[in-house]
Order: sequence, then structure tokens, then C-alpha cells
Amino acid sequence: MTSASKARFRIGFVFALIAIALASRSWLLSQPTDKDTPLQPKLSADFDPLLAQVERIRPLHIAKRPNRDGDWLERFPEGGQTFAQYVQSRNQKPLHADFQGIDIQPLGEFDETQLRILDRTSEFMGHFFGVTVKTLPAQPLGEIPETAKRLRHDTPQVLTTWILDDVLKPRHRPDAIATIALVTTDLWPGNLNWVFGQASINDRIGVWSLHRNGDPRLSDEAFRLCLRRTLKTAMHETGHMLGIPHCVAGECCMNGSASREESDRQPLEFCQECQPKIWWTCDADPVQRLQALTEFCDREGLSTEATFFKREWYAIRK
Repeated sequence: MTSASKARFRIGFVFALIAIALASRSWLLSQPTDKDTPLQPKLSADFDPLLAQVERIRPLHIAKRPNRDGDWLERFPEGGQTFAQYVQSRNQKPLHADFQGIDIQPLGEFDETQLRILDRTSEFMGHFFGVTVKTLPAQPLGEIPETAKRLRHDTPQVLTTWILDDVLKPRHRPDAIATIALVTTDLWPGNLNWVFGQASINDRIGVWSLHRNGDPRLSDEAFRLCLRRTLKTAMHETGHMLGIPHCVAGECCMNGSASREESDRQPLEFCQECQPKIWWTCDADPVQRLQALTEFCDREGLSTEATFFKREWYAIRK
């Protein structure tokens, strides 16, 4: 080999080493880190029977679909929470160990049809969370301070934080799993134009509104639509009061929603990551829960929901 050839060989060899080094660095930087993918908490063997039931319903649930323009996750990116992370966040202690039952507090004026919606929602909530649900006597909303009310497009709105802190918190039963208020007025949280509802996880109180759910007096179909929408908001806000954040794992009632359209395309049921949080923290029997939900939806003409709950019921009994 000539001197020139040896020189070209050495130069080529050096460049090859540099290329390999750069490629290795690029590969290492592309690998997930502990910061990107935190280790999942390891659950004890006591959870094995519950996790086995999760696996039976998992094939029935689908992953979260891509965001559409204006969807919640596009506007407010969130990380979600697995069942194992939820157990860890509760310090391995379910809510039912210290608290019992859910209270619903109607606030303001309700007509006869709206009271029927309230009655059905209370019944459904008891089946959904597997706990006793008590509807408290209706109370007036009271005098609303000027700082807690406004007009938006000629629609009166009430500030959610005023309802939570000034109206609801003093009425919260200390040993209740959650206290949730139902109102017929439109709601605004102060930092957004409006919301379907809002909850305080730390205080286990929440409020949701019938205002954007349609007029249930127009027809049987309108009643079912209003009921379906009311159930979704009630289950979602109560989920927050159980310490469950917005879900990003699948199509789930705990998905965030930024519009009426986005909320309407979300299911009433919790997904395979959020549903076991109910089973565990409320001590809800999955089989009894799904049987009761199926019967409720069959009776109320919620056919899509009845079919899905029935499929879960069959799957989980295998």
C-alpha cells in the first residue's frame, strides 16, 4: 500500500469512527428516559384478582382517538394516570375506608321534568360507583354577589368557585365520599367562557349544570339526550372528586371536553384504566355494577350504552 493510500485509509477510518459515534449519540438521545417514562408503581399480589378482571374488559375499550381541532387535549395537553399510579396517589388506601356515600345537593329552581332528570341521575350514580347516593332537599341558590355572576351573550352565568367555596363547602358532610351540587343555571369558572361542571379534588365537592344539556320537555328523545348528557357530566365530575384526573388512555367518560360536540362523542363508561379506580376506591363489585347499569340503560332507552355495558358484563363474568 502506498503512502497516499495509507493516508486515505486513515482519513476514511477516522470519518467512519466519527459517523458511528454520532449515530450512537443520536440513538442514545432518542431513547426514553426516566423523566419521559416514569416507572410504574408495582402493585402487590392482592390486586391480582382485580387486574384479571381488567384484562377481561380491556379488548372492549379503544385507545384515545387523535384530537380534532379545538379538542381539550389540543388546548390543554395532559399526561393521564394509570390505575397503579392512582393507587399510589391514594397511598394504597381506598376512599371507602374513611368515607361513606355520595350526597347530591340541588341548588335553585327545578321544574318537574328537571327533577326527573335529577332522580334518574342519582339512581345511576349509585349503580356506577357502587355506593349509597342520597339526594338532599333542594335549597335556593341564595343571593349571588356581583363578583360571582355575569351575562354572556344575554345568558346569566354563575361563578363555579363561588358555588364550591361559599355555598357547597359549608354543606359538605365530612364523612361523605363526595358532595355534588346540581344547578340549572349556566356556569363559568373564571378562566374559561363556560363549563359543564367543576370539582375540587381536595375538598371532594363539585357542581354541574343542566343548562347546556338540551330541553328535556320537548320530547322523549330530548329527555333521553338531556339525561345522557347529565349522566356524563355527573360521572365525570364525581370521578374528579374521587381523585381521578382527565384520561388520555382511551375513549372514556373521564376525557376532558372543550365543546358540546366533543362531549357528545365521548362514552358514558370509564375505560380500562379508570374503571378499576372505581372498583377499588369505592369497593364496587364489577359484576353487580355492570348488571345494574345494563338494566338501567335498557329501561331508560339508552340503547348504545345498554349494549356496551352488557358486553362488559358478559366479558367480566368469564
